[in-house]
Amino acid sequence: MDKELIYMPTFRYRQQEGLLLSSFDFGENIYPMIEIVKEHDRKNNKKSFQEIHTSFIDSIKAKYVFVDLPNYINPTGAVKREVVEFVFKVINKLETKCEYINLLSTRNHKIIPVISSYLAKTGENDTIVRQEELLRPNYKKIAFRININSFHEDYPQVVKIIQPQDYLIIDLDKQSAFKTPPLKPIVEEIKKFNICTKILLRSAINDIENVKLDHGQPILEADNSQIDTDIMKTFGVNATGDYAGIKKDNMTSGGSISPGFVYFDATENQFYGYKASIKKSLSEFENTIVPHVLASGATGRMLAANPSFLTEENWGYKTLLRINSEQESGKSQAKFKRISMEHYLFCVKTLIENHEIFQTNI
Repeated sequence: MDKELIYMPTFRYRQQEGLLLSSFDFGENIYPMIEIVKEHDRKNNKKSFQEIHTSFIDSIKAKYVFVDLPNYINPTGAVKREVVEFVFKVINKLETKCEYINLLSTRNHKIIPVISSYLAKTGENDTIVRQEELLRPNYKKIAFRININSFHEDYPQVVKIIQPQDYLIIDLDKQSAFKTPPLKPIVEEIKKFNICTKILLRSAINDIENVKLDHGQPILEADNSQIDTDIMKTFGVNATGDYAGIKKDNMTSGGSISPGFVYFDATENQFYGYKASIKKSLSEFENTIVPHVLASGATGRMLAANPSFLTEENWGYKTLLRINSEQESGKSQAKFKRISMEHYLFCVKTLIENHEIFQTNI
């Protein structure tokens, strides 16, 4: 059992996520999970998959990093071409996927590979066992990621092979963290499981569009209860995880930009939405969104908190101040995505340090 892990933020490896991952100090209690969905981080990068990703993982200031080549991605026509190519070339082929993960095993002191079932893709029942056999010789620690929708099929495989140093990730996807009737038998199984560390993973923010945000108001559809220790106790898990204050990236390309911003209030465990007064105008980040965020009740509450959630160490908040004082440009939706994530992570780390989020069911 891991006595240190409390929180597992999950990232699709894209540009803004990469900048955050290589700069944020995760400390002792946060192990990020990276979902690798492309061969290369940039189109013009001629380095190999192994060179790119071992170097990147070296740069992450965390004790361990979970690494997943997620096989649940649906390569529809809207998904970026390089993602579709990687899915068909690597992720959809069990042996090839494991070969790619094993390419990173020179960092096996830091990397924890993530295994999940191919049942929904191929109809095969033994894919978890086969992946474990291919990866275990190179990795002492392995994480087994079970989607709640295939729990009854996957869990019996996992319990036969999982070891005390491993991790069991219960992926709720977009389902509520509240124990609804269909989840009750699953929760009972999770509570009985005591072989290794158990992590709850869910997306707090789902299919919310910027244009539909109610400016300056709570996002009622967002449910961040997965970081509530009472919910963690109810599910019988030891640690929790989410997508770091943003919605799960669907990896699609293009589309028009309508400025919007999701802002986490750590004092209420609530997300607030902000949007442009003038659609498609990037200047609205500077002219409307930033001033309103800084003048908001959420900002006032977090400044007044002890310890404060809004300090010089909070890169997201500090960047909002710099944009507001015209020290840097704010005309970038991508930058505000990073601001959301950086601010959220800093707040969660502060809550952990203040013992408001902690390991449960120990």
